[in-house]
Amino acid sequence: MIHRFNFIEKILLNRNIIPHPLMDVAANVGLAKALGVAVKLKITEQLDGTEKTAAQIAQACAVSEKGTEIILDCLEAMGYVDKNGNGYRFNKRGAKFLDRHSPDSFCYFILFCDWAYQSFLTLEETVVQGRQLRTNLEYFGEHEWELFSRAMTELARTNLAEVVGKIRLPEKASRLIDLGGSHGLYSIELCKKYPTLSAEVVDFEPVRKYANENIEKYSMQNRVVFKASDFMKEAIPTGYDAALLFQIIHGNTTEANRNLFRKIAAALNPGGQLIILEQVKGIGGDSQLSKANTSFMALNLFHQSSGNTYTFGEVSDWAKEAGFRRQQLKKLNAPGFGLIICEK
Repeated sequence: MIHRFNFIEKILLNRNIIPHPLMDVAANVGLAKALGVAVKLKITEQLDGTEKTAAQIAQACAVSEKGTEIILDCLEAMGYVDKNGNGYRFNKRGAKFLDRHSPDSFCYFILFCDWAYQSFLTLEETVVQGRQLRTNLEYFGEHEWELFSRAMTELARTNLAEVVGKIRLPEKASRLIDLGGSHGLYSIELCKKYPTLSAEVVDFEPVRKYANENIEKYSMQNRVVFKASDFMKEAIPTGYDAALLFQIIHGNTTEANRNLFRKIAAALNPGGQLIILEQVKGIGGDSQLSKANTSFMALNLFHQSSGNTYTFGEVSDWAKEAGFRRQQLKKLNAPGFGLIICEK
């Protein structure tokens, strides 16, 4: 991401002398695609702290030297690579986010976004018609499920400690249901935090593999289980002290969310909590970065599944209608993101 501008550039941008569309529809779009290609063609896998020429990297990847050089220059412009003469190497940011072996790697997230961007070729049709004819899930095969599941795992790692730290369950809480929990990391961390808690991660069958990987990695087989179900269509069992609904409501229409909230309320014990992690429209006030995140997600989910991003007020209304007596919003560090906690 280009994030540093010199003094003159700042003045010219603020006065609109540098045309902003030049960045919005040219540089930013092209650089995003360059980043996806760099990961897909494994150019990033040839980079480390040692300087290498474009020719060396191209030969290892079996791609053209000229194309590799241009991609590497794009990575330098985005701040992931340092260039010294003809040599390229990862800097601190590149090593953190683009090294597959880094605990903070975002490679699968980049690959998933690169795949998802292809669908935007039909965005005009969706805007004209007001709905997408086919949902993203209809295109998913084994490869797409892996990209999605591992991308969501990478994303969760960025806020796992912060999110779990903001959740306050009763000390004796014993049953948690994680609806659409995918990788299961939030449930695992909550079970670590609350010794009496056990969790059920509910999601589609293709993500079982990735949830079980994490369950086994953290030796949580006796307390966290995966259950395959389409909870939007099927019944939700009862007797839970808390329900997680993370990154789900943005994929639904208002009416679908109303129905879902009623089902969850019926599944919770008295005093139970519905905990929602989402991009929350309006949470960032005048922040353009916050608005950009929530607006892009609204556009993306509208195009993929007729979804949207919603305000805290809208979510609160659904919760009240479903019988929740108290709603609370907690901002997160990521611009546009927040936790909404509803108490039955």
